[in-house]
Amino acid sequence: MRISSVNDRSRMNISWALVFFYAVFVIAGVANVYSASYDADFPSVFDISRYGGRQLLFAGMSVVIIVVVMLLDMSLYERMAWIFYIFSIILLLGLPFLGSEVKGNRAWYNFGFVSLQPSEIAKFSTALALSSYLSGYSVTMSKLKCQAVAALVILLPMVLVMMHDTGSAIVFLSFFLVLYLAGAPGVYFAVGIVSAGIFIADVFVQHYGIGPYYVMGVVAGVAVLACIYRIYRKMSVLRTITVTVLVLGIYAFIHFYVWENVFKDYQRQRILTSFKLVEDNKGIGFNTYQSEIAIGSGGMWGKGFLMGTQTKGNFVPEQHTDFIFSTLGEEWGFAGTALIVVLYAAFLVQILLVASRQRTYFARNYAWCVFSVFFFHFFVNVAMVIGLMPVIGIPLPFFSYGGSSLWSFTILLFILVKLDAHRKDVLPEINDFEDR
Repeated sequence: MRISSVNDRSRMNISWALVFFYAVFVIAGVANVYSASYDADFPSVFDISRYGGRQLLFAGMSVVIIVVVMLLDMSLYERMAWIFYIFSIILLLGLPFLGSEVKGNRAWYNFGFVSLQPSEIAKFSTALALSSYLSGYSVTMSKLKCQAVAALVILLPMVLVMMHDTGSAIVFLSFFLVLYLAGAPGVYFAVGIVSAGIFIADVFVQHYGIGPYYVMGVVAGVAVLACIYRIYRKMSVLRTITVTVLVLGIYAFIHFYVWENVFKDYQRQRILTSFKLVEDNKGIGFNTYQSEIAIGSGGMWGKGFLMGTQTKGNFVPEQHTDFIFSTLGEEWGFAGTALIVVLYAAFLVQILLVASRQRTYFARNYAWCVFSVFFFHFFVNVAMVIGLMPVIGIPLPFFSYGGSSLWSFTILLFILVKLDAHRKDVLPEINDFEDR
């Protein structure tokens, strides 16, 4: 990054749109956490013995974090990117020895009043490190070596997080979108989409008792017929054979390894219930079922703040964290949830607009990382709560209860605000006539 000789903070051009969205989401988040955990015997929102009070405290501490992030020199984030990344890796490596177990997962450091989740730190540190690497002058995503190194930057923290929390680990897949935006060949993402389609198809095939070898035989048979046709038309069959081998390889890997060895039994059951292949409303599908009831009961306009009967009856487990969207649905109704979805879509569009006006590769790549993480979290959480995806424990940014997640998302966003505020203080690496 080429920085001008004077870094004058008085010239900051802050994206007030991003600040506005942040403030709206955090305020709405505190209100909904308070409502989801409301107890008439402890009605004060300032009572830090309750979730609502603690979330308000976390929000207040976020203001301090914002001030610190905005006061630090903008060049520090690129210069210190790898330090942040290595620090997060060390924290993840220390979990088996120093971490505290919460609900079966040793994914936290307990400091008494507050717990710290290293996977949240790893998100913004990985965004910084990946952006730093991709902005290197010798780095281009058309080179296999560069693709491998960038993938390793993403996969290392992902694998370490997966040892303790599968849901949080899946979030790191969002960074692969950044590689595509940075110029990685589209074939990788085509393979990813095909793999997702094969996985979904395999879930249905297994459920209806169709054996894997029968499926592979049908695919091979279709490929043979396609090859015969192409030979008859005097066309090359190499591409057909290559695609067939790739599809069969992906299918075999997914069916015989991923489904049987990577997923645990309860995770397989969650996948089956999310596709409505198995009905288990009193067991593994209880959370989603109750969430759907709560959202549906809100109707068009909702029951009103603190008036949600499903919420007050504690029918939805983890309603103040992963299932906070069900509180929105019950108390604010379809109109309220639609408003939040529209606001979040506008927030994501604003991040893309900010990315498009950056003058350095580091800032642009970082903006893409921010967009990818927020988009993934929002899409997966909402889909999970309304029963379109399996429950994998991904919070709704700025809404779900938790200090670590709120602070992590705050840092992630306001580093972008800081970089964008000083975009005019740098000599441009990017212009309309140049692209790597």
